[in-house]
Amino acid sequence: MECADLLKVLGERVRAIRKTRKVSQERLAELAGLHPVFISKLETGKAKASICTFYAIATALDMTLAELVELPREGEAWNSDLSELFQAAKRLEQGKQGIFVETVRGLLSGLAG
Repeated sequence: MECADLLKVLGERVRAIRKTRKVSQERLAELAGLHPVFISKLETGKAKASICTFYAIATALDMTLAELVELPREGEAWNSDLSELFQAAKRLEQGKQGIFVETVRGLLSGLAG
């Protein structure tokens, strides 16, 4: 993967996670100690960022650096989606986690049958 493509993919991942968590670019910038314009450029692949910057963004989004920069292998885009769903489920309160688990089990049972 070319560097420009990697920057675009990572930027799109930051944007998707940020939106899933309902965090504005301005709020993410504030939490990560960055400028909102930089966040915008990063999300569009127009800005390069250091590993420290990605760490600050990951911390601001309450996730590990590894989770933030995890890229799916060719044909495995769904793996990233599953990982993000489970991370979101981990942040639920315990009772809601149980509902999530039972719902997923029901869905899997229906799909397997």
